[in-house]
Amino acid sequence: MKPQDDPWLKNAHENAELLDREIKNLLLLIYPIREDCPIITKYQDFWNKAKHITDLFKELKPLAQSDRDLLWKQFNAYCKEVKEKQKSDYNALESLSQGHLKAIMKLAELAELPDDSSPPQIHELMERGQALKNAGGMLGKFKHQMIAKHKKICFNRLQNIRKTHDMAWESKKAIAPQQQSKTESRVRKNLEANYERYRKAASALENFQISRDHIRTFLASCENPEKVAQVNNQLEETEARIKDIEEGIRKLKKWIADDEQMLKDK
Repeated sequence: MKPQDDPWLKNAHENAELLDREIKNLLLLIYPIREDCPIITKYQDFWNKAKHITDLFKELKPLAQSDRDLLWKQFNAYCKEVKEKQKSDYNALESLSQGHLKAIMKLAELAELPDDSSPPQIHELMERGQALKNAGGMLGKFKHQMIAKHKKICFNRLQNIRKTHDMAWESKKAIAPQQQSKTESRVRKNLEANYERYRKAASALENFQISRDHIRTFLASCENPEKVAQVNNQLEETEARIKDIEEGIRKLKKWIADDEQMLKDK
């Protein structure tokens, strides 16, 4: 009897052909297409498709046992191959991740405030704040080259350090006691205002520096002379703003240092 003459055989044949097509499509996803993503998500397209095929094996009826066994063997082989690739990738990533972890932890140590009773001075807060910023930047840059455990260690460490920095900055802006001289009150108000100006200026400087990096990256790949000329003008303006902000920050540092010394001498 020909398959087309038997409804069961006809449906079983169609179901086998459907599974065969889906498994061949799965083959196209064996090599990851999300190269810049963590290992868990690099092969996500493959495993999403594999889950769909697994559901089809459960749902499609009728299906000849011989076809089921053959197709399942093929499907299982693809899944095993990807599991081995993921395992190999993970082992390589773990070694690379360990190196990034050590580098970030080294910066974190430089960012930590001393655990003593004397409050940190503004210059120390700025220096250690830069180290904290560098550590956070490194974590952001290499997070796709790190395993989840290492990323969590870094994130938690930097978060704790950031809290101590925030508390130290807040203490610098604390309200002075009511019983203080007019001069001391004025100095403290100036300090509070300059602390805030400094933080805003530092944030603005970072934004302009990031913008400058984006512009330079664009210029390195742009082949349109007209656009290059326009963007070069934008780069000049951005660098001028960076220079102005850096000069303003230098002045703020001096004013802050002078006022802190004045309060210290009282």
